[in-house]
Amino acid sequence: MGIKRRLINTLPPAAKRALAYPYDYYQMRTADGQFAEKCLPSGEPAEDAPDHIVCVVVDALRADYVDAETTPYLDGLNRADAVTPGSWTFPAVSSMLSGVYPHEHGGMRQTDEPDNSDGIRLPPRMDAHRVTITEALAGAGYETYGGFGHDTPFVALSGRFDKHALYHNFSSNADDILSDYLSWVDGRNQTFAFLHLADPHIPLDPPAEYVEKYDVDTTIENLANWDYHRETDCGDDCQRYRDHRQRFYRASVDYVDDAIARFADSLNSRLDDPLLVVTADHGEAHWEHVEFDIEYFDGSGCVDHGGAPYEDVARVPLLTTADWPLDGPVSLVDLPATFADLTGVELPGAVGHSLVETPPADRLMFVEGSLAGHEKKAVYHGDYKLLASRGHGVEVGYELPDETVVDLPDEESQLLTENVPPWPSGGDGAAADAGETEVGGVVEDRLEQLGYK
Repeated sequence: MGIKRRLINTLPPAAKRALAYPYDYYQMRTADGQFAEKCLPSGEPAEDAPDHIVCVVVDALRADYVDAETTPYLDGLNRADAVTPGSWTFPAVSSMLSGVYPHEHGGMRQTDEPDNSDGIRLPPRMDAHRVTITEALAGAGYETYGGFGHDTPFVALSGRFDKHALYHNFSSNADDILSDYLSWVDGRNQTFAFLHLADPHIPLDPPAEYVEKYDVDTTIENLANWDYHRETDCGDDCQRYRDHRQRFYRASVDYVDDAIARFADSLNSRLDDPLLVVTADHGEAHWEHVEFDIEYFDGSGCVDHGGAPYEDVARVPLLTTADWPLDGPVSLVDLPATFADLTGVELPGAVGHSLVETPPADRLMFVEGSLAGHEKKAVYHGDYKLLASRGHGVEVGYELPDETVVDLPDEESQLLTENVPPWPSGGDGAAADAGETEVGGVVEDRLEQLGYK
């Protein structure tokens, strides 16, 4: 960690945000104003509705990194391993508020053509007329709060909360976001919060004690980001980098677990029986599919996220203090339906299943919305999964949970192939630009620091 960043991290959250405050203040207040002008659906919460719901989303948290050793608090919660609807943040969080898949809400790239242009291109926000769970709850009297650890989820969900709070993972951490929410919630009667923590996302920068705990060699160049992306013959330097990069990631996850544990203690001391849900927007690839990805997808998804929806990216933890059964196949599109069920509000169009009850064992689940390149989708049914890309001419069958490449049984192959969601219809050129979300230079610079280029 550089001297400048260490000095920044010694400042309290308000002082950190002051470094970029004027522009962010404008963005946040504009988003608040957009929500204030919305015509909200009218409703009344059920008598037994929880007064306070908190959904904590840990960016890039893999399901297999939640264990008793690394994350003792999270590991002790009621758990399922869920499938994310999107392979990167923008489409995933849009589904987590709307309860529909990316091809339905529209918050994904509108073209199947590779993007060879310079600069950052974000997809369109989901349809402004689509009712989200935050709007349904606000119409029933809940106050809604969105805390965002970096710009991507904020841009995707801007204007969907009463109160927006924007942070940056190179100047703020999980404790900052969680503690500011606790200050906001004091004295409020019914609230819903969506708190997006960015710590396991690049650039990694966990507190020093966690770096020391995992004996991470931070002198290794570019360890906070990604390197040795596509090496199939990984020599000594490559192996050392990958080893310490995974330690660095685990240190970040360990820190987030402790931060959430502290937060849960404070939450329970301030509020009467709050509902806490912790999940991730997507997982993170750590070189598990290098040779396969190079052969089939030009090597764009060997690390990180937003590429092919391998299980390391598609499978995320879903944890809660509630006693939901959490049996059967679970998707993150189920969260809005669950919150609607618990509170008694209506959420038009939601396709998810309330997790108060066990989802159907034979349901289909989808992952889509690639960050760049040709679109890549996954369809899940029971013990099988189809990975497909029209642009790459790829259809691969897998048997789960080990994600073993197999020839799918005929009936499964037909079912999965027939249910691949629609491919983006936009072409190249002007059609590919249609509906993109434009952001200012300040945001572009910060997105580049997060790896979006």
